[in-house]
Amino acid sequence: MKQVIVDTDPGVDDVAALLLALNSPELEVLAFTTVYGNASVETCTANLLRVLAANGRYDIPVYRGAGKPLLRPASPGWASHIHGSDGLGGLTAAESPAGGQEDRVTRSNSLVPEVADRHAALAIIESVFAQPGNVSILALGRLTNVALALALNPGVAAAVREIVVMGGAVTVPGNVSQVATANLHEDPEAAAIVYDSGAPIVQVGLDVCNRVTVSPAQLQRLSESSSSATQLLVKATSGLRDAYIRTGRIGPEEGVRYNDLPAVAYAVDPALFSSRPALVRIETHSELTRGQTVASWDSDDSNAEICLDVDAEALTALFTERVSALG
Repeated sequence: MKQVIVDTDPGVDDVAALLLALNSPELEVLAFTTVYGNASVETCTANLLRVLAANGRYDIPVYRGAGKPLLRPASPGWASHIHGSDGLGGLTAAESPAGGQEDRVTRSNSLVPEVADRHAALAIIESVFAQPGNVSILALGRLTNVALALALNPGVAAAVREIVVMGGAVTVPGNVSQVATANLHEDPEAAAIVYDSGAPIVQVGLDVCNRVTVSPAQLQRLSESSSSATQLLVKATSGLRDAYIRTGRIGPEEGVRYNDLPAVAYAVDPALFSSRPALVRIETHSELTRGQTVASWDSDDSNAEICLDVDAEALTALFTERVSALG
């Protein structure tokens, strides 16, 4: 089993990725750390607790982390235009008879996973040094927590097995600008710290995420699951698909892309991906190209393995099989 820390900002696509991580025998999740991104860090943490409760997992510690970028203010509205004001595609308001904000964790389960009284960055440091060379960090959100851990203890770079970064776009356009993806654009200084740290980095960006679509037939199979965790994902996905259709990212007849899913799938089975080493620098100065992953392919000093292709059919089949079988 590969031992992993999952740094996340749930987010509908995070929910899909978390369910795969929790239900893959190849992975042992040592801890979850939360960060702002698809919603505030408080909302993202509550969403994570809800997923864990629905999946019946009370054994994995949860640590809350950064609530804003290192040097910049957080973007107003977070990612509500895609993930809704609750980060779950508007699911919270839809479930409330009055359309208000209820405690969605306690509503879904009388048992509630707890948040540890320790900052996420400190938890990352402790977990990595407890087993040097064995722990991978799956960074599904903004890289602020990981950057803080590296700043507090630069030795993390040599002690971590790898940092799998969900973000970046090298051969395709970005999703918040022509050249940048949300996770790196929001806190480019944190991304630069991580990429310049010397840690082994695997970049799972839009170059592969754009190719991974869960089909309508696969969504139908998920909807037939009796698992409350799978049903949580299915209901939240409705809001995500509506947003993707409204913004022209998919057509009405298409399925859905869970952009965080390939990063977890890489940890489960790297053989699903083709990659190439490159020297990657993060643009931090220009607002026009802020957060861009600038790749030099012929450098002798590569700092990242960039995923460029993926067996999307095998990946979505693996995901659908495991998550539809819950319950």
